[in-house]
Amino acid sequence: MNESRSSHDGAAELFEIGAGRVLEIRPTSVTDAELICELYRPLSLEDRYRRFLSAFQPTLRWCRDWASVGERGGHGVLALVHDGEEQAVVAEAGYAIRRDGDGEMAVTVAPEWRGWLGSYLVDVLVRHAAQQGIDNLQADVLLENRPMLEILRHRGAVNLEHARSVVRLTIGTAGDLPSWPTGAEGRKVLVATSGGRWSGEDAAAAAGCVTAVCSGPKLRQRGGCPVLEGGRCPLADDADAIIVLLDPGDDQTKRLVELHREQRPGVPLLVVACPDEPGTISADCTAVSASADETVAQILSLIGSAASV
Repeated sequence: MNESRSSHDGAAELFEIGAGRVLEIRPTSVTDAELICELYRPLSLEDRYRRFLSAFQPTLRWCRDWASVGERGGHGVLALVHDGEEQAVVAEAGYAIRRDGDGEMAVTVAPEWRGWLGSYLVDVLVRHAAQQGIDNLQADVLLENRPMLEILRHRGAVNLEHARSVVRLTIGTAGDLPSWPTGAEGRKVLVATSGGRWSGEDAAAAAGCVTAVCSGPKLRQRGGCPVLEGGRCPLADDADAIIVLLDPGDDQTKRLVELHREQRPGVPLLVVACPDEPGTISADCTAVSASADETVAQILSLIGSAASV
């Protein structure tokens, strides 16, 4: 790929990719429905399952609807390779507007074009969403879909929900960390845990809470922890409660807890007690329970139920 240039109206990007071929990335319209169908027809069952979390085979009607997502506030793009008079569709990506104000993102790339192109298309969607004032893009990703997980985690993704084989990730469009969706309903609980997954998510959701699970500063792939680096975390800044399930004896963890106390005074901060230093939890912190259900009960006792918001 030698160079990139924009079309005269700024709507498309053109890349010279050698042998006289040009890769075009441009917004979709309803007239692109057949091209999108053309991309999906040869894909394997595994590929379609990764995209739709089912064996769904896109119909022309579905492709028309997805191709026109831009008419409903979202954005779609198509990647085409031009070789003389011939053209082939090699990828599509887009986001639709969710009820909570974030974008719902999806990317599909033909097998022979996987690698850099999927990552670049995510960047295209992020840039467009930021220009439209959309703070975050979310996506449901199979845990076995390692390429997509890597793409999103490289952009500072935070976990919102887990099912048995699927994780919902969110990435910010204007910084290294996402923020809470503008339309999020319920008490907001930020959890920092090295595994990136909290066993209390289901119980918290049943209690009307919204959770975001950060993997902690040691495992963040982009930008490190803004709090530890003298900045602010948008999730912590707007959280109703913060839970730190990281190693209590680690110096980074101790500093993180201290900074959360300084930046969010009065916000319940639940931490793990250090077995080597019993009784050393600060008076303005709460020792987190061993049981996830008990932890949710602790949170509700400190901040009230979602119904009281």
